[in-house]
Amino acid sequence: MAEGGEERLPDLYDKVWSCWETLDSTDEPSSSYNVQKTIITGITAGMKAIRMINDLCLFSANEDLDEVSTSEMKYLLLPAFMGFFTERKTVKKMEDRGNLVKESKAYYIDFLRNCDSYGVAKLDKSLLNLTPENGQKMCTPAGQEGMTKMMQTREEKIRSFKEKKELDAKVKELHEKMKQDYVDDEIKREYYLGVLKQWIGNAKESLESLQVEAAMLDLRNQTLNDEATESKPKEQKKSFRPFIITKDMIQKTVFGAGYPSIPSMTIEEFYDQKVKDGTLPPPMATGHSMQDWAKDPEKDKEAQEREAEEKEQKEEQDDPEELQKKRAFDDWKDDHRRGWGNRKNMG
Repeated sequence: MAEGGEERLPDLYDKVWSCWETLDSTDEPSSSYNVQKTIITGITAGMKAIRMINDLCLFSANEDLDEVSTSEMKYLLLPAFMGFFTERKTVKKMEDRGNLVKESKAYYIDFLRNCDSYGVAKLDKSLLNLTPENGQKMCTPAGQEGMTKMMQTREEKIRSFKEKKELDAKVKELHEKMKQDYVDDEIKREYYLGVLKQWIGNAKESLESLQVEAAMLDLRNQTLNDEATESKPKEQKKSFRPFIITKDMIQKTVFGAGYPSIPSMTIEEFYDQKVKDGTLPPPMATGHSMQDWAKDPEKDKEAQEREAEEKEQKEEQDDPEELQKKRAFDDWKDDHRRGWGNRKNMG
């Protein structure tokens, strides 16, 4: 511990290493409190250590691994540890998992680029050109070319598996030597180089797994977006209604616009207009109607007889009003011959 309580870089690295060993050997589920607490502790210490390394400018892109001191070689592992911790963090919402996947991929890619730059191992350039947001397209080639590719991939995996077993055995042997009171510098370098190569394999496997998870998350988000779009009520188009100007604002208010057969005047007004135009005869004085006849035929008959007597008396007495009505009706008959209105029966 440095003066003022600030942790030294070696102490921070030891804390990160201790957190990784705990997580690597535990049988508890990743969502347990102890596991998540260890992950947060490791991430916090790792971020502090990386910030301190950047401030001290311990590594440079122009250097080779031979130029890195033995005590500083282990710090190249920090991005790999950060990827390991971040990959195992839990989230409350599935929507937040995508950010953790991108962050973990970024740490692993940074680690692999550093190892390639320092010559720890020559790595596939397509792997180094990955970005946290994008990855290699996963596809299965077809035909003879596809079979050849599958055979090569199988052979590579078998070879990688054998190399990994040999490397693990060698690192385990060197790790036992590192526990001795005095360890030769060459043993230390060989040990750290072996651990770096182990984590190169771990990072490549993790990236492959994260690529699959990222693709599944993208598919899930796309499905949710499609379902949300389909569940939205479709906008109903407003039906087209022609704009009709009415003659009378009151008529528009009462009956509405656009109806071709709404009445614009009463029957009495229509009849008076037709009489005025000369189309219909003037009204004859009458005191009975079809309604009266339907209610009481005898009474209606008496009313008709009474009206006939009154009319006869008025004609005998030369009543001026009766004479005027009779003359008006005669004039109308002169101007409107019988059958003029019957257009349907014309040959």
